[in-house]
Amino acid sequence: MIVARIIPKDSNLYERVRPYIINLSEFLDKFAIMQLFAIWSLTVAGTVIASGINDRFMYWDWSSWNDGLLRLAISSILFIFFIHPKSLWIAGSKKLNETDLFLHCIISLLFIFIGAIGYVTDWKIFLFNLFPYLIGFIAGLLVFQFTLVLDEINGEWVANYWENKLVFLSLSSILFGVATLSGIYFDDPLLSTVAMVNFPFPLVALIFPNHVRHLQRARFYPLLIFSLFLSVRAPWFLIPLATLFYFIRTINYFRYGIVYPSFGVDFDESSQYV
Repeated sequence: MIVARIIPKDSNLYERVRPYIINLSEFLDKFAIMQLFAIWSLTVAGTVIASGINDRFMYWDWSSWNDGLLRLAISSILFIFFIHPKSLWIAGSKKLNETDLFLHCIISLLFIFIGAIGYVTDWKIFLFNLFPYLIGFIAGLLVFQFTLVLDEINGEWVANYWENKLVFLSLSSILFGVATLSGIYFDDPLLSTVAMVNFPFPLVALIFPNHVRHLQRARFYPLLIFSLFLSVRAPWFLIPLATLFYFIRTINYFRYGIVYPSFGVDFDESSQYV
C-alpha cells in the first residue's frame, strides 16, 4: 500500500494525520460503507446479466458507464438511508437464521433488478438466467455465517465460533458447483467461470483445520472475483470499485494500523504492504 510506505506507522506524520482521518471512520461505521462492495456488485450484475442475454459476446463495453454510475448511486442511497438503518442487511455481523437468509435473497434481487431495468428485453428469459446467480449468492452468503471480529490491539481477526461448519461450508461448495453447471447450461461464461473459481474456497475452509485465514479467503475472494469478472463486461465498474477499495483501506490503516481490505489475509509486518 502506497500510503503505508509514504507514512509508516512509527512516523510522526502518521500520528499527526491519524486524528483527522479517524473522524471519517465514524462515517464508515454509521453507514456500513464496507457493505457497498456487495451492493454495487449485485447492481452491476443486473446490468451485466441483461446485457449478456441480449449479446452473448459483449465484452469491455464502456457505453453504459453514465447510466451505471447513476444506478450505483440509487442503490447506495437505498442501502445507506433505508436498508442499513432498518438492519435489514446484517450479513457478516451475526449468524443469519432462515428468515434472515430469505430476506437477504430478496434484497439482493432488488439490487439486481435496479441494475437490470431498462436493459431487459424478455423478463421471462432474464428470470431463468437470474436463478443461477441467486444460487451463487446463497453459496457466498453461507460463508458469512461465521462472523469475524477484529482484535484492535493485536490487529488480528478472530472467528467467534465454528458451529455447523460441516453443514454451511459443504452446502456452500455444493451450491457453487450447482451454479457452475447452471452457468454452462444457460451458456453464461461469466457465471460458470466465477462459480468454478470460487468453488474451492469454502471447500478448503471445510477440509483444513479451523483457522481464520480460511474464512477470510472464503469471504473476500469470491466477492472480489465476482466483481472483477463483472468488470470484464462493464469495465467502468473498476473505477468506483477501486475508489471504494482504497478509500476504506486508507481509513482503516490510520484507524487500526492495518491494511484492510487486503489481498492478503494476515496483518503482520510482512503483509502490511500487500
